[in-house]
Amino acid sequence: MATGVWLCLQISSAVLAAQATAPQRPAVVPPPATLDTAVREVLQQYSAALESLDADQVKKIHPSVDGDGLKRAFREMRELKVSIDTIKVLSTDATTVRVSCRVTQTFVPKAGSKQHSAVTRVMRLRRQDASLVIDGFER
Repeated sequence: MATGVWLCLQISSAVLAAQATAPQRPAVVPPPATLDTAVREVLQQYSAALESLDADQVKKIHPSVDGDGLKRAFREMRELKVSIDTIKVLSTDATTVRVSCRVTQTFVPKAGSKQHSAVTRVMRLRRQDASLVIDGFER
């Protein structure tokens, strides 16, 4: 029994010593290429979720969106095509990435004719876990 206690104390001491001597690493800021890739991926996921006409999928990528309002809007649509391009990272900090992009939408309502719009938007993306989500729009 005494040998077991001694072994536990030795292991605990070794773990504590390793933690005390481990160098402190600053928060890792992804290099620009990695950040650009992450931004493009989340915007591609967003456009795919919109095109699926599934409000729950959109809400996973844009948590603050009005899910009920989006469900009502999607019920009125037959088809939605979304293209997001001309993506430019404007600024970044520890929690937020601001991007400018052109959003082109073509939608076919269940009643009425096809409609088309293209706008330049500034989006705020928020770091969540190991990925990005859309936090909101500035314009």
